[in-house]
Amino acid sequence: MGTPILKYTIREEAGTGGASKARRAGEVPAVLYSKGEVTQPVYLNTKELEKILSIYGGSSRIALDHEGKKCFAIIKEIQKNMLKNSLLHVDLQKLDENQKIRMTIPIYILNKEAVETLAEIVQIQQDEVEIQAYPRDLPEKIEVDASLLKDQANLTMKDLNIVGNTAIEILDDLENVVATLAYTSRPVETEEESVEEALV
Repeated sequence: MGTPILKYTIREEAGTGGASKARRAGEVPAVLYSKGEVTQPVYLNTKELEKILSIYGGSSRIALDHEGKKCFAIIKEIQKNMLKNSLLHVDLQKLDENQKIRMTIPIYILNKEAVETLAEIVQIQQDEVEIQAYPRDLPEKIEVDASLLKDQANLTMKDLNIVGNTAIEILDDLENVVATLAYTSRPVETEEESVEEALV
């Protein structure tokens, strides 16, 4: 997947009245800020933003487009109406391509079905990792393969797919446990018990 592109417009009307009007029109109020620059109030298309969030998550680099002029940014904060599950406001940080940035990114666990049974499930201990990298090197996703639990007791930061990428520095302790196998509280039915129940 490439870098998602999100168009924005300059927000001229300030205050809650303008923000409410924009939301009804299908736009999300946002601010775009950068070190040494004036914070710019903007509007984002709600449907386009929701699509990006569903595909890329909330930590990916985004190419912002205003009348053909592009800059790169990341989403720093999202405010939601929890009752309506709707977007209220977004904070965007403009990226300097020549300066490293620290980010906390979710960890996606793959292939859980390869090790989970009726008796054991993959239990997540840490679901995000802090990294540092130049914007051009930020990963789209950080993943770990749960099938490794067939041969080891835990998944740790050392098992992440970004380990070995010299352009990305992992700031968390590499020994931190990401996930492990845990016994479920659900009783496991034996074959003998199944036969007895069938005869009742």
